[in-house]
Amino acid sequence: MVWIKIFFLPILLYSSFAYSTGLNQEEEMYFNFVDLNNDGVISYEEIEQSLNLIFQIIDLNQDNKISHNEINELKGIIESLK
Repeated sequence: MVWIKIFFLPILLYSSFAYSTGLNQEEEMYFNFVDLNNDGVISYEEIEQSLNLIFQIIDLNQDNKISHNEINELKGIIESLK
């Protein structure tokens, strides 16, 4: 579940975002994270850059692969921040 949230599916796919007049707080946070140049829109390049950054953060041993252990480590970090 955390895995999906990190890759912005609530914003980019079928969500309340498509039917509401504004973003909720969580959606706004994801949007701002991806909108790297803060111009109020998300370009393909910004999505690509964000995903690359997230991949690098999750890939703790920098082997260009994400293991179950690395996902579990990320889940633990996210849970501790709540």
